[in-house]
Amino acid sequence: MSDMVPATTSQLRGLVPGERFKIMGVLQQIKSRSDKNKRPFWEVVLVDSEGSVEAKVWSDGKWWDARAGERLPMEPSSPEMPGAFLNVPVGAIGTVSEFRGRQQFQFSELFLLDPEKFPIGGFIQSSPVPVEEMEDEFRSMIESCRPEVRGFLEKVFQGETWKKFREMPAAVTHHHAYVHGLLEHTLAVTRSARALARSYNGSGVDIDLDVVTAGGLLHDIGKIDSYRLDPFPSMTIPGTVIDHIALGFTRFSRMAREYGLDEELETALGHILVSHHGRKEYGSPVLPATPEAMVVSSADELNFIMFCWETFPESGNAEPSISDFHPSVGRRFWRPGPRKVEE
Repeated sequence: MSDMVPATTSQLRGLVPGERFKIMGVLQQIKSRSDKNKRPFWEVVLVDSEGSVEAKVWSDGKWWDARAGERLPMEPSSPEMPGAFLNVPVGAIGTVSEFRGRQQFQFSELFLLDPEKFPIGGFIQSSPVPVEEMEDEFRSMIESCRPEVRGFLEKVFQGETWKKFREMPAAVTHHHAYVHGLLEHTLAVTRSARALARSYNGSGVDIDLDVVTAGGLLHDIGKIDSYRLDPFPSMTIPGTVIDHIALGFTRFSRMAREYGLDEELETALGHILVSHHGRKEYGSPVLPATPEAMVVSSADELNFIMFCWETFPESGNAEPSISDFHPSVGRRFWRPGPRKVEE
């Protein structure tokens, strides 16, 4: 055990082939596979508060129940296995390897841990931005709006709706897929959209900054009905078969009627909600047709792309500054080295 490196998912990236490590987290995914000799193995995804890592457990891997302290062997071929290890705290012993120039991980042993000693909440990733700081910024944006807009936003973002909104992820995998991710993404989009609106206002384009602010804060309201944390981000059935744009517009329209929102303002905000993905092939039933909708849509897409750029892993082409092809954004990313600053 002394030669093992205690690691988190982010620290694993710094290990070299041949190094052994131990790690704790939660298995979010377990897939049963067979090798060319028909021997079973498993592909697993382990997550902790810093991220996730994919690993393989070969047929000679050992599975243990260590919840009571001593290690009791568990047979992976039994009916309850290896599902008993899913979404519960586990420990793992593993080794770093390399395949075609790319870092890989194998777990040789897995241990069920006592959830009283190792609460699952300690392994769930959340936004790197303190939630209190984000709440303050969110409320400040609402306060900056004129009375009618401010009053409506205060009605929307209260009670159970606000509780869900501040906790939800913004996605399951692609971006901000962690606790408070929706709040983080919403603020980033609204912040950028407001900056764009101010820039175009300065060049003579008439853009209603309050509509931009409200549209930015509301644009993903449907995600509170589309996603859940159980304990990790996953889709609800309505989110899967109806989608957050339709769910969000329905929720917004109901609350606008209950509030008695001005009809023209309701249309302007509703248009932002249904057009914010920018293209019909991306799920928006209509394209942005107003300056307010265009800046919110542009800010939304840019925040998604920037998140993908910030978080891309090292590629398998032996050039760590270049990502593998990212199908969701249709490109590879390049991360240049530190820029030289002229004195």
